[in-house]
Order: sequence, then structure tokens, then C-alpha cells
Amino acid sequence: MEIKVVQKIDKDYYEEFYLEWLKFRSVFKKWEDKIGISSILIAIFIYVYSKNLLFISIGFLFFGISMIYEFYSSKKKWMKSRLESKVTNESVTFIFEENQIQSNGPFTKMMGKWDFFSQAIETEKGIFLIPENGISIYLQKKSFENQLDLKKIITKIEKNKD
Repeated sequence: MEIKVVQKIDKDYYEEFYLEWLKFRSVFKKWEDKIGISSILIAIFIYVYSKNLLFISIGFLFFGISMIYEFYSSKKKWMKSRLESKVTNESVTFIFEENQIQSNGPFTKMMGKWDFFSQAIETEKGIFLIPENGISIYLQKKSFENQLDLKKIITKIEKNKD
């Protein structure tokens, strides 16, 4: 088995990475905007129901606004940081072989075994390779010549994590 994947790191990659991370990897962040909107609706309900609870209503309102602000501003900060990176507009090549995995990028070269990854998560548009909790390597499906190679990689990682 030899699967070669060349991943272009650009703005579109980062946009897709973030949205797929939000949907498939995020624990709390994906709920921030929904919690914010709910909090604002609760604030309005409390205010309409009882004017005596004005301070509680204001508290819910500010909490909701801060949650919504954090949801949208964190993505903007994350994108800005990634786009200013020296890796932007470069490519990283991954070679998945029977007994090892290689990665060649503009600043690094890595050779490791399959058990380097603890998990692989297929998303709608790509795959997350997870060496350990909190770290993700994202590869876009469009970077694969053969889409069946995704299943081979997932199977190999799952088999080697036992």
C-alpha cells in the first residue's frame, strides 16, 4: 500500500478545516452561538414576564451577546493567525505506506508508525488524523486521487490503535 496525498494549505483549506472542526471535533464552541441566542430570548422573556427582574434580564442579555461575539470573533482571530503563518500557500505531502507514514512540508519532515495516530475521523469534506487529544491534522478529500484511500487509512489507524 502506498497512498500519496498532497495537501495545499491556503485560505480555502483553513475555511474548510475550521468548519469541519466546528462540526466534528468541537465540544463547546459549536454551541456558543445557539446558547447566546437562547440567552437573549430568555432575557426578552424574563423582561416581558416580569419587569421586577430587570437586572436578571440584563444579565442574560449581556451573557448572550458575549457568547455570540466570542463565537464569531474567535473564528476571525483563528483565520487571521493561520493566514499570517509561513505555511500558508505551501503544500504538505503525506505518504501512507504499509508500515510507516511520512510527511514532507516546507519546514518539516516526519517519519512515523501508524500507531502515531490514535484516531481518524472522516467528515463530509475530509479526514481528521488525531495523534493525541487536542491535536488534529486535516486532509481534504479533494487532495486524494482515490477516495477509497480514505477508508484504507481509517481502517489502518483503527486496526493499529488496539
